[in-house]
Amino acid sequence: MKTILSCSNCLSGHSISTFKLEGKKGKYRCKKCSSWNHFDYRIEFESGTSDSLVLFDVHFGDSIPEHKLQGQIFGRYSTDFISEWSNEELVFLKDEDGNEHDIRISISGLPEIIRLKNLLFDITPESPSKTVKIIINQNVNVSSVRLSITVDSLDDHFVSGKLYLAIADEWNSLLHGSFTATHIYKIQFDEHGDSDKKLPDFVSSELASKIFALSGNILALQENFSLLNQQAKDELLTLVMYHWPENPSTISEVHFKEENLQIVFQLSQKKLNETLIFLLSNQVVPNQKHWQLIHDVVCHTETEPLFIPLLKHKFPEGYQQHLGSSLESKNEDKTLDWLDSDDVYLLDSFVRAVGSLDYVIQDPIRNPLGFSLLQECFVRARYKSCMRLLERGADPNQLDANGESAIFKLCQDSTLRLQEKTTLMDELIRRGAKVNFQSVNGMTPLHWCSVFGEPSMAKRLIQAGIDIHISDNTGSTALHETCKFGNSAVLALLLESGAKSNAKTLDEKTGRDLAFENLEIAELEGDEEKKNRCQRVLSLLDVYGG
Repeated sequence: MKTILSCSNCLSGHSISTFKLEGKKGKYRCKKCSSWNHFDYRIEFESGTSDSLVLFDVHFGDSIPEHKLQGQIFGRYSTDFISEWSNEELVFLKDEDGNEHDIRISISGLPEIIRLKNLLFDITPESPSKTVKIIINQNVNVSSVRLSITVDSLDDHFVSGKLYLAIADEWNSLLHGSFTATHIYKIQFDEHGDSDKKLPDFVSSELASKIFALSGNILALQENFSLLNQQAKDELLTLVMYHWPENPSTISEVHFKEENLQIVFQLSQKKLNETLIFLLSNQVVPNQKHWQLIHDVVCHTETEPLFIPLLKHKFPEGYQQHLGSSLESKNEDKTLDWLDSDDVYLLDSFVRAVGSLDYVIQDPIRNPLGFSLLQECFVRARYKSCMRLLERGADPNQLDANGESAIFKLCQDSTLRLQEKTTLMDELIRRGAKVNFQSVNGMTPLHWCSVFGEPSMAKRLIQAGIDIHISDNTGSTALHETCKFGNSAVLALLLESGAKSNAKTLDEKTGRDLAFENLEIAELEGDEEKKNRCQRVLSLLDVYGG
């Protein structure tokens, strides 16, 4: 049996008996150009393999043979390649199980499959391509190449065709014959759940549900969810918990491969929270495995995930049995920390999950004052979330344990910008917020505007019909509060609206008395700003006879 050795310089062929090469490594001089060439035939030839003779020819001009794909790579003869085609990349794999003879050949920069259908794509040493790149086991080829490829048939799952690839490298690499490649679809999802391309139409509902669950694409998930059996629904919950990122700021890259799809996800807690809320809201009941996964996830996170209050609300017995009091102590003051992001989409997901805009966490440890979701948003000064709940119809008159509604929380706020506060006040009043509520200590929202010196807010309350003469449990009216804290702008508004300048508290003190007391304190402390405020208050009272 003869073997053809081809010169890597002039490509001249040299016929030599195979037995002279078997098990040997060395070099030979080309008879035509006198160049030295290396050869390595230390790998034993299998007996009876007469078809192992491969003729290397970078000037190949015949038809591509019909036989099964075969060739010589790294100086040894190879057959039985596994082929994949994905996004203009043709890949040939040998010994996929991962032994010492692994071979991976990648050809990228080819035209799209549809453009190769029944057409021959040719590259010759005389006319090389600038786009085609050939990589063998991570080594980029720089030698002359002869490549011919054509596609005979293609469908959603497979691509069949023929290939001739000759490379003038030190091993005279050659691959030729017919191949059938798995048609791989590569899709990428970003952290917002958006993909760079659509899922193929042939994807099953079960696989599509897995993909949309991990991407957090709830609308698309909803379309496929109803077609799943209960086992598939349970698997979605397991899938989400297995891939839960460590903390809210983490973006985890996850590679997912099933059937002929390869998906890359940028996972975030935000998107998986939305998926989990959807699943739990659609009667996916956590089993023993799910509870264990949830326990492991929560115990390794710094802040409590959004779904924990939901789990406790929907599955109280399972929550207590599987999570117990350990999570209560770990997260007792982090109930709704996700609100701090002021993400209205996340808020909508939570509302869908709990089924109420006026949701109250019934837990004396986590929510001792019984704040509603709307009140919690106001307490945390999250403008967009407050507006979203009001626009959707949340009750502005829901009271907490202190007898305060959302309008109290707004008047007590010192962090929102004035424009945001006045916009929220206008929206509360437009939505029917009652301004004359008194808390358990008898204070009204106007009392708090007087404390914080907010004339724009106080004006809106007065225009809405608040009773400026209401006194709290100590007999103090809003006027007393504004005199005590030296807020002359609010005092002027109250006096112009008819507030009684000589009204007395239960301990017989007028607004002037309170202003004088604070003026004396300011003089003792040497606080000039406080002194000026008290003096302006006294001047106003002089004008109005107080």
